[in-house]
Amino acid sequence: MSRLTPQDIEHVKAMLKKHDEELRAQTGTGLLGIAAEAAGLSESQLAAMVAETRIGVVPLTTGLGIISGFSDTVQAILSFVGADAFVTAATDVAGINEAMAAGVKQIFMADDLTCSLMDLQTRCTADNGIATGRGFGAALALAAKDIKGKKVVVLGAGPVGRSAVYFFLSKGAEVVLYDKNPVCLARMKDVPGVTLAADGSEALAAGNLYFEATTARDTITMADMSEDTIASAPGIPLGISDDAMKKYGQQVIQDPLELGVASMLSCLLAKAAGKALK
Repeated sequence: MSRLTPQDIEHVKAMLKKHDEELRAQTGTGLLGIAAEAAGLSESQLAAMVAETRIGVVPLTTGLGIISGFSDTVQAILSFVGADAFVTAATDVAGINEAMAAGVKQIFMADDLTCSLMDLQTRCTADNGIATGRGFGAALALAAKDIKGKKVVVLGAGPVGRSAVYFFLSKGAEVVLYDKNPVCLARMKDVPGVTLAADGSEALAAGNLYFEATTARDTITMADMSEDTIASAPGIPLGISDDAMKKYGQQVIQDPLELGVASMLSCLLAKAAGKALK
């Protein structure tokens, strides 16, 4: 996973309600509804499942250490969508012990390489990269109303991008995919419904529904955007140029943590209930 900075998430807690309203304006539903779509659930199904959860968010000090505000922000997002979530006072193994003693059903942990939500009863896990791809993919599909038969341009063939590709294919879309890393791109060469582009310009010219999942800046510029463009951008840093955001920001679905965390919860609960994610 891309390592967030405290600056990336410093306003998330205070802006959750406003961001939820922005998502409703863009997609027709809020954070919970998008997360439900990501996992193939109805919003009412997910709400009922979430109401039964108790989640311990355990801070980890391994690697580069704790990102200031990260655990509290994750807890706030989980609580916003209806979960009973808390941050353990202890870190690492002691934090896991504390969560277990508090009777949690799920544990959330993240280090430099892995961000995971785990269900203790079913042993199911939800990976941030996969869930983020599905969550932002669901947001784009909802914003576009119906993507069946449409072309979706995906920039980035890492875990997030690949997850989004499979989500879009499950909805009947055609995918045009580009990644500057030929190894990542080659992994998807035989996937039915996926066309590999020679470069980013070729990919972006193929349609007006964009999924930006790179870790590079300015992969999508003003010249690539129009009044008909809808972009979903989970990449950190944001890959859409400042001038494009200034003019077309209302057409861009973007946040640093909210959709990913909410979709981790929905995907985990769907898997724990025995529902296969398409």
